[in-house]
Amino acid sequence: MEKNKTCNRPWRYSLAMFGLSIAGYMYVTYGTFFYTETIGLSMKLIALGNVLYAVWDAFNDPIAGYLSDRTRTRWGRRKPWLLVSVPVFVLSSILFFSPPASLGTGVGLAVYFTVFLMLTETGNTISTVNYHSLLPELYRDEKRRNHANALRQAMQLVGMIIGVSLVPMITAAIGYRATALALGLLSGALILYSILGCRERSEFSQSEQPGLLASLKALATNANFWLVSVSHFFYQSTSGLLLAGIPFYIKYALQLPDSNATFLSAAVFVSAIPSMYLWYRLINRLGTLKCWRIALAWLGLSLVPMYFVHSLLPACLAGVLVGVGIAGVTANLDMVNSVLIEDDAARYGVRREATFFAGISFITRLSSLTRSGVFLLLFTLFGFESGENPGAMPGTAARFMMIVFPIALMSLSVCASLLVRFRAPAARAAKPAAKL
Repeated sequence: MEKNKTCNRPWRYSLAMFGLSIAGYMYVTYGTFFYTETIGLSMKLIALGNVLYAVWDAFNDPIAGYLSDRTRTRWGRRKPWLLVSVPVFVLSSILFFSPPASLGTGVGLAVYFTVFLMLTETGNTISTVNYHSLLPELYRDEKRRNHANALRQAMQLVGMIIGVSLVPMITAAIGYRATALALGLLSGALILYSILGCRERSEFSQSEQPGLLASLKALATNANFWLVSVSHFFYQSTSGLLLAGIPFYIKYALQLPDSNATFLSAAVFVSAIPSMYLWYRLINRLGTLKCWRIALAWLGLSLVPMYFVHSLLPACLAGVLVGVGIAGVTANLDMVNSVLIEDDAARYGVRREATFFAGISFITRLSSLTRSGVFLLLFTLFGFESGENPGAMPGTAARFMMIVFPIALMSLSVCASLLVRFRAPAARAAKPAAKL
């Protein structure tokens, strides 16, 4: 099927990642900033909303993965879920940035923020779980998979440039609501075009699927699953803080207008795109596990110079180093996940990509709790509550948010990765499948 030139082209498959990134990174990066600085919602209420959302978001991942693996249709297992979830994701992301003015800045606005945050993430969860699950199925050869993954991660970085770097300029011209509408529609069109060009393997759908408890047991007894997930958890916590912290870092640490966030985020993500090619070559040369560890360590160390700069140009230069690290981690994440899935398939004789991706997401999406804890620490340690009441040391608070806490988290991510032990491919192929 991979020789069929009419389907499963890596460039078309990667467009969905571009679409998911455009709308997704806008609300991840500017959602908190929009509600605190533009509208005036208290950081305490935002932290509470993030806690509620994180609990729901964690538990809907394994449900989405389990249902996807057990779905049987003429179009495959993943495509029907994508066709339903993408419109939900797009619409809710638009409404997230369109709160009615009549809600004020109190409990009503906090409820609206929480509800549409949860809806947006639910649509995003179902979309990403099913989209990521296609990677090990569509591309069976490791080098071809690495090629497809490198393309889609490069597309993700381009999407991040639009969803992170260009948003301040666009919103300054047309506002958040119109920006969310434009990016949401573009995002939905790209994702739908991409997935309609994917053809799933019918033989994978024909394999018998174990029950939910058996699948959860397979995850729970896999030590590498826990170590990889924990490492991803700390990286996702770091990534979320970096994205959410950029506008605060620009405004309070560097004392520059909000629009300058475009230059810093562009320095990070533009430099990451060519770096993706270098990491792609290193993965083929050194292997996924070694490159993954190197990238995690690089990202953590690259944040150190950011703490000591006080103007835009040095911050952008330091941001280039951060971009190289982000490219390395993103290039390796799903390659590591794919090895986990192949190990599981060799052991049990079943294909449950979505269950594994969802299980990993179950843990990594709890990283929102880490961000909530950081927001509460910013309020407790520095008195940072909102744009109207930023406390006595907003610059220091911004540096802790974007640099100090992420460095500590990346140190933990590296430690977890050092404990991962994969079996050699030959050993996986030789090992007979266990009974379900």
